[in-house]
Amino acid sequence: MPQPSCPSSRSADAGPDGLTEVLLCQRFLPEHGGSIRWMYEVYRRWPQVVEVVTHDYDNAPRGTAMAQAPAHPTSGDVVADENLILDRRDIFMGDWGLDRPGQLVRYWRMMRAVAERLKRGGRVRVHCIHAVPEAVSLLPLKALYRKRLSIICYAHGEEITACQSSRQLTWLMRRAHRGIDLMLANSRYTRDLAAKYIDPARLAIVHPGVDLPAFEPAARLGRQWRAQMGLGERPVVLTVGRLDPRKNQMAVIEAMARLGDRFGDAVYIVAGDGRHRPALERRAAELGLGERVRFTGMVDGQMKLALYGACDVFAMPAVQDGTDVEGFGMVFLEAAACGKPSLAGASGGQPDAVRDGRTGLVVDGADLDAVTAALARLLGDRPWRTALGEAAYAWASGLDWPRVVQRTVELTEMTEVGLPREKGDRAGYARPDHHG
Repeated sequence: MPQPSCPSSRSADAGPDGLTEVLLCQRFLPEHGGSIRWMYEVYRRWPQVVEVVTHDYDNAPRGTAMAQAPAHPTSGDVVADENLILDRRDIFMGDWGLDRPGQLVRYWRMMRAVAERLKRGGRVRVHCIHAVPEAVSLLPLKALYRKRLSIICYAHGEEITACQSSRQLTWLMRRAHRGIDLMLANSRYTRDLAAKYIDPARLAIVHPGVDLPAFEPAARLGRQWRAQMGLGERPVVLTVGRLDPRKNQMAVIEAMARLGDRFGDAVYIVAGDGRHRPALERRAAELGLGERVRFTGMVDGQMKLALYGACDVFAMPAVQDGTDVEGFGMVFLEAAACGKPSLAGASGGQPDAVRDGRTGLVVDGADLDAVTAALARLLGDRPWRTALGEAAYAWASGLDWPRVVQRTVELTEMTEVGLPREKGDRAGYARPDHHG
C-alpha cells in the first residue's frame, strides 16, 4: 500500500468523548529498530484509530543541514493497517538541540501537527515515542489547552543517557517530563533513569512484547536452513542486531576462539549490518575462525525466523558504549518466542528481558572470561539448555502483544480518569502484571 504523502488528507473520526489518538514519532516504518517496532505493534492493535505523525522519507529535502536525515529505507515493511492513518511531514532531526533554525522549524512542525487536531475540537491524546524531541515540542500546547491535551510518553533508556550528555538537552528533557501525564518505561533500569526527572506517580514499567504466532514457523524453517547449509547437529550461536560496539558481537567472536578446543564445530551466525562490521570481520579472520563465524548482512522476516529456529543459543552480551545503552532488548524476546535461551549483558535493561538462570544467563559483557564461561555452560549442557528454552518460551508467552496493549490501555485510561495508581515495588511506581 502506498504511504500517504505529507500531510495526510485523511483523518480519524473522534472516538469516545470526542477523543483523537495521535502517535508522534520522528521515525517509523519502513525503518527498522526496536522502538519503532514497539510503537507499530502496539498502535496497530489500539482500540481506536490512531493518527501517526512521522517523518516523510520520500519528499523531505536532504540538504547539508539535514545530512543525517534518513533516506527511504529498503526494509520492505509497509504500513497497511486500517487502524493507522499516516501523516508524513519533514520532522526528522539528527540533533535535538535548539542551535539551528532548521531544528526549531521541525519542533514547530510537530507542534503544528497536534495543534491542527486540537482545533477540530474535542480532546487529543498524544503518544510520544520520546520525551525529546517529540513530547517537548508539545509544551506550548499543553499550557494553552491544558486538560484537552494528554501526553503519554515512552522511555527506552538510551535517549535519556544521550540527553544527560548535554546541558541543553538535559534542560529540554526536564521541561518535557513536567508536561508528561504518563511515562511508560521499558525496564526497571529505564524507570530508574526517568525517575530523576518525573514524579514517580506518573511513571510505570511496561515491557515491549513479541508476536508469538509470527514465530511459530521458526522451528520448521530452522531445520530446513540447517539442512541447506549442511550444519547437521553442529552447535549454532546467533546474534541478530545492528553491528555496533554496544551489541558486543566482538565478545562472542573472542569467546568462540577461546572455546575452539571444546566446541570446535560450533558456528556463530552474525545477522545484521552496521558500522562495526569491518572490525568484526577483521578480528574473526585474525583469530582464524574461518567458516565458524558467518556474516549474513541484513535478514528479512523469513530468514530471521530460520536463524532463530536453527540456533541453539542466542547471544548478545551488550555493553554500554558512551551514552548508548541497551534499554531492554526485544531480540531476547524473539529468541524466547522460539524456545531459545539467551546470553545477555548485565548493563541497562537486559536483566529484565533475560531472567538470569531461568531463561538464560546474564553476565558482564565487558568481562570476556564471564562471557566465555557462560557460553560454554550453555553449549555444554543440552538438557539444561532445553529447560531454559522452555522457560524462555513461557516468559515470552506472558509478553505477547495483545497483553502488552491491554496493559498499556489500562494504564492510559487510569491516567485519563485520574484513578489512583496501583501500589508498586517502590513508592509510587506502578508494576505491570507481567513484570517479575
